[in-house]
Formats: sequence, structure tokens, C-alpha cells
Amino acid sequence: MAGFAVLDFETTGFAANDYDRVVEVGLVLLSADGDTEDEWSTLLDPGRDIGNTEHHGIRAGDVLGAPTFAAIVPRLLKDLRGRIVVCHNKSFDLRFLNAELRRAGVALDNDWLPSLCTMRWAGRLLPSASRKLQDCCDAAGVVLANAHCAIEDARAAAGLLKHLMVRAGIPPPWAKEISGADEFQWPEVVAGWEVRLVPRGTVPPRRLAGWLDRIVARMPRHDDFRVESYLEVLESALLDHHLSRHEEDALVTIAVDLGLSRQLLDEIHCEYLRSMARIALADGVVTDDERADLLQVAELCGLNPNHVDTALAMAPVRQPNAEFAFAPGDVLCLTGAMRRPRSEWEAELGQRGFVIGSLTRRTRILVAADPDSASGKAKKAREYGVPIINEDALTRLLGRV
Repeated sequence: MAGFAVLDFETTGFAANDYDRVVEVGLVLLSADGDTEDEWSTLLDPGRDIGNTEHHGIRAGDVLGAPTFAAIVPRLLKDLRGRIVVCHNKSFDLRFLNAELRRAGVALDNDWLPSLCTMRWAGRLLPSASRKLQDCCDAAGVVLANAHCAIEDARAAAGLLKHLMVRAGIPPPWAKEISGADEFQWPEVVAGWEVRLVPRGTVPPRRLAGWLDRIVARMPRHDDFRVESYLEVLESALLDHHLSRHEEDALVTIAVDLGLSRQLLDEIHCEYLRSMARIALADGVVTDDERADLLQVAELCGLNPNHVDTALAMAPVRQPNAEFAFAPGDVLCLTGAMRRPRSEWEAELGQRGFVIGSLTRRTRILVAADPDSASGKAKKAREYGVPIINEDALTRLLGRV
């Protein structure tokens, strides 16, 4: 009898045959007796917006540098070949498997797969359990450590399958469903170089000022530079008081191209912080929120709290262009699944006199659920130099208008 391949996908949404994509895969390989033989998982770059982060816990920045689905196809098909594919709610996962294989140019000639659905058989053999994987695992005494993480869900489904095998007896009631698994013809794919997998949790947390170290590591010695070019990008990047990885990369590239030394970068950042301090002191009072903003921007720029105190004590005589101009009549564009319904944002912005439109060179700001989004709008915004901010930053900017 063939062994099993327990497969789980995390996806950007539910429309497998339209615009949604797989963003994480987890695979556990079992023997015919249900014992674990091997397992692997990886995040995937979907080439579009990451989808509902609150559901799967994956952020756009996590998948930067991850392989595409097409890149893992050789390994995936090698591991599926000769095995029975097992999923919890197999109609969902197999729809995405078929759709992603088609996009990768290796469509199945036969849509029928030798497969089992643990959701279906748990409903028959564990009648007290609901459809959810967590409830089925609870009824079977199987641990599900971290729901909606692909490898954890696959491990849990594997444990659930072994429990169902014991309860089902021999022969199992699904014997006819899996007949012919050994002979199923998977597409032949020529394996290329081994793909580097990026399992969840292996992406190192980004240090807030780590991008400065990358500048120092790559910069050439150069005395001829244009500080304003760097400040223009820095101003836009810090609008939401967060540096996405795309923004960090842009600043690194500009600093390297301009030949900015670390000493000069520190001076630029200190000057920017002083300009913020002058704005905070315009009414003679620095509020707790304003100080928190100054401390956060200082940390993002590789400075420390002492620099904030110095900036407040030394308000500059001349204020550079540190305050972002944002006013009714500006064109705004929105992208991604935000916490607040899109219709509410559009209604409020329309009432305030802003124009909601598509992403063009005239767009003043792109508001994204995740500033590291790989959506088409976000890619175009970076190409056009349009600032990308999140909902919280939009709320703060609206408070100033």
C-alpha cells in the first residue's frame, strides 16, 4: 500500500482559479502505517498582496526572498508521487494545487487524485467533532500547536489521520477512494537547482536600525553627494513612522549611489530629527504623543533618546522640508484588506474632500494594509515614488488636516 502525503496550504483568499494564490505550504510524508517519514514547509511569494494577515499571521515582509510556487513544483511533485494526498477539507487545498500547477505550466492530465479528506472521515468516525481541524483534533486527542500555520496544520492532520486509521479498522472504509494511488501519473518535471525553503519563523526579525549597518557595509568613500535626494526619500519613508523592507532597500540604494558616509548619514538624520522637534515645539509644548513619535523616528534612524533631547534643546533656525503636505483635493489610492471596511474609508475621505482614484503618478499617497505589500498597486507606487503608508498613519495625517 502507498504511503501518505499530508498537505496544507495557507492562501491569500479563497478564489483558487481567479486571483488568490498559495502563500505557504506544509507537507508531512507518512508511511502506509501512518508513521512520519519526512516533512518540510516554506513561505511562498504569491506575487500579489498577501491577503488576510489576521487569519494566517503572515505579513508581506515575511515572504520577501521566499520562493514562488513554480520554484517548489519539482520537489513537491517528487514527494507526492506514489502517495495518497491527504488534506483537511481536500476540495479547498486540491483546488489550489491544481490552479497553481496550471500556472506553473505542469497541469494535471487527470483532475482525479488519489486522496483522502480527514474532515470528511472525522465527521463519520468522530461524530462529536465539528468540521474545524482544531475540534477534530481535540476529539481525537491530537495536539494542534498553532492553527493556520501550514506545517502545524499538516502535522495535526497527519496525527488525525493515524487516529482515524485505528478507529476505521482493516480494510478502511476509504479503500476504494485510494485505489490506484501507485499508478497515478503525476507530471514529469525536470528538477533544477535545489530551492532554498523559507519556513515560517526562520526569517530573522528586522532590527529597527539594521538598514544603516547595510549602508555602512556597502558604501564607497565619496565626497560628492546630494543630500536633498536622500532626504526626499527619507521623508516619504517615515510618513507612517515605520520603515518597510522595500523602503529600507530604497534608502540603502540611494545612500550607496550618493556615496554617503556613516558620519554624514548621522548628521542628516539628526537634522531631520531637529526639524521634527521644531514642529513639535511650534506651540510651546511637546506632548507625550509627539515625544513618542520623536523617539520612534530616532530609533528608526539609528539614533538614541539623547539625540531627541538634544534636538528639542537645539531647535534649528531653518526648517527643511520635513512636514508632509497633505490636503483636500489630493488623490489617494487604497489597497489590501484593511481592518476598517474599505467603504467606510472611502466615505470619510470623500467627505473630507480627498479624491479616491487609481494609482497614477498624480497619486499623493497609497494606503496599504501592509506597506510591504507586493500588490500591483504597491509595485507601481514604488516605481512612481508614491509614499506607501498604513491605516494608522492615515489616521494621524487626517488628524493634522
